[in-house]
Amino acid sequence: MKLIRTIILATTVAAGGCSVLDFKPLGKESLTNSEGHVIGYVERLCDCGKGEELDRVVLFTPRLDRGRVVAYEERIKGGAIFYDVNGKRIGTRYVDLRSRGSNAHNAGLTIVFVPGEPDRVAATQISHVTIEDIKQHLRIAN
Repeated sequence: MKLIRTIILATTVAAGGCSVLDFKPLGKESLTNSEGHVIGYVERLCDCGKGEELDRVVLFTPRLDRGRVVAYEERIKGGAIFYDVNGKRIGTRYVDLRSRGSNAHNAGLTIVFVPGEPDRVAATQISHVTIEDIKQHLRIAN
């Protein structure tokens, strides 16, 4: 009886180890709420060998500041990714277990990148370019 159980257990483990899920991403579609904020995404995956397709839905957690939504957070293994209300990635939080010994309620190191205003940055960069700079860059002689 013990031999039969061992054989069944070994067969089950071997069969489970052989079935590998190999999903390839087909695309992503943003989910928006009534305010126009990106609150998550739907990722379409395909196991092309078997012909199976599935949708993986990820919803973000809102980050509030004085009762107003300022960003959204996607939890991932080892931390979180922060997105602005338009769905652009603006920061990351890393969970550092070394600091848990001195501060048990520490949420981890948070790094947020505040994006510059693209129009202002582009205007600043373009305003410093002259015709002579363009000629020199293209190696055009007078």
